Amino acid sequence: MLRKPWLHFLLLGLMLFVVGQRLFPEPKPVLGPPNPERLSAMVENYTRFAPDGVSPALFERFIDTELRDELLFREALNRDLQYRDAAVEQRIIRNMRFLDTNTAASDRELIEQGYALRLHLTDEVIRRRLVQIMERLIVATRLNPAPNAEAVATRYQQALDSWREPARYTFSHVFLSTERAAEMPSLMAQINAENLSPDAARILGAPFLSGYAFRRQSPEQMTRVFGAEFAEQVSATEVRAGAWIGPVSSVFGQHYVYIEAFEPSRTLELDEVSVRIERDLVREGEEQAVVDWVEGAMAGYEVRRS
Repeated sequence: MLRKPWLHFLLLGLMLFVVGQRLFPEPKPVLGPPNPERLSAMVENYTRFAPDGVSPALFERFIDTELRDELLFREALNRDLQYRDAAVEQRIIRNMRFLDTNTAASDRELIEQGYALRLHLTDEVIRRRLVQIMERLIVATRLNPAPNAEAVATRYQQALDSWREPARYTFSHVFLSTERAAEMPSLMAQINAENLSPDAARILGAPFLSGYAFRRQSPEQMTRVFGAEFAEQVSATEVRAGAWIGPVSSVFGQHYVYIEAFEPSRTLELDEVSVRIERDLVREGEEQAVVDWVEGAMAGYEVRRS
């Protein structure tokens, strides 16, 4: 049988095919380099809130994000997801009517024309939409069981400090500006001598723009309204409900403060935060599912970062 020439050629061709596949594999599709305009937009948006600028490590993370989104966008297009989403179609209709405000074409005709013009490939809103749809699709196709009680309890213990609830104060106050601060001792004496209620005492003071009654305020919240000195003084004072404290200084002047209720700092119990923990664990699982998918898909590409 091996003496037949045609069989020799067949075997030789098969051997060459196998060797060629191993020595000269089919090149991977290219992903990248990142879009410079989108990278510039990321840098610009970040530096609006961070004047120190973008560090090299952070810029590398921007590149990772751009490549990740490009991969998800391509996959969404490969699956024709753009044809199945009403928001994408509405965006195309809007863009087409913007290009020709006098068009008499129907919405369906505009959609078809928009796809023919490949508007869905260049519109940033559509791109972000398709990336989000692809993320949701990945999550929906990955088994992500609900966190069990043990996982919730473990996370609670790991982040115990984050469940610390600050002390909270419910109070009202009588205010005198810095220019009238010298009047505060006599005002306090009058309030105490006449045993005035907070409402009755208020008319003895000056107007205060932010109001007079505050409910369940933490030191941080008090700082935002009155300044750090006010919050520190109140926090350092041993308070009890139904008592006046002061004078308390703020960035605005002097205050005589009536404590209506006080809730000391405490650690929230597990049953008070279990729903939040479950929600966090589910979200983290979904994010990890997308990360794992992207890492696996990246292996099929030649990735060019620049």
